[in-house]
Parts: sequence; C-alpha cells; structure tokens
Amino acid sequence: MPHIQRTGLGRIRTVLSRRTAALAGAAALAFTALGGAAPATATPPPYGHMFLSVYEGVGTEGERIGYAELWCNPNTGTHPDPDAACAALEAADGNPGMVAGDPGPCTMEYRPVTAVAKGYWGGGVWTISYTGAHGNRCALHRATTPVFDIH
Repeated sequence: MPHIQRTGLGRIRTVLSRRTAALAGAAALAFTALGGAAPATATPPPYGHMFLSVYEGVGTEGERIGYAELWCNPNTGTHPDPDAACAALEAADGNPGMVAGDPGPCTMEYRPVTAVAKGYWGGGVWTISYTGAHGNRCALHRATTPVFDIH
C-alpha cells in the first residue's frame, strides 16, 4: 500500500513501499505476457482490387473472352502476371485507361473488344469503373498491357 509522507514546506508525496512496487511490476509483466498491453495489429486492406473482363464487340453484351481478379499489395489473384499488372496500375495511379501499354504496330482488322475494370484503388479510397473499347485484341494489348493480358 502506498503511504503518504510529508516533506519540507508542508509538501505531501506518495511513496510506494518496496513490496507494493514489486507487486505492481509483477502485475504489469503478467498483463503484458498475456497480451493485454500489446495492441492488436490488423492486416491493412489490399491497396487495390479489381475485376477485369474483356468482351467481344463494343460493350458488354458480347461473349466474355477474358476474366481475372487482381489484388495489389499483396500482388495476387487469378491474373497471369499480378506483379506486372499491379506495377503498371501503380504507375497510372490505379487508372487502367492510363497505363503506359506497349506501343507498336497492329493489323487494321476490325474485331472490336471491350475492356472493363471494376474495383478500388488506394486502399479503398478510389472506386474504379473503367470501360474501354478497342479495334481488336492487338490494339487492346498495345494500349493496356499488362493489365488486360487475360484469357
């Protein structure tokens, strides 16, 4: 038990006995050992999560010819190359329409495809809803690789 001790000039201070101090220290140690003082560490949400689809034709009424689920940070999902796709999205601030792609030639064949991305970026700060039509699969690849390189 603490006791009160008078000091000079009428000041009062509380003094713990050695036994009380030892008991308090042991209790604190036991509390910490049981996990009471350690804060719970929650796993942060993924930085980005998107459902990616590619459809034949303009719009989403055609046959779906590609689909993948992509998680970024940690990079995983059903996407064939989540590391490359997440790196491209990171460079484009999560906007699939702004990825650098891979400029190069394509045939002039007109077989339109539509790319769709739905999800979030920035740990849930930004909602992603992207739809982009391209003249053919090659044009889609050139404009959006590696994000929409899905089957």
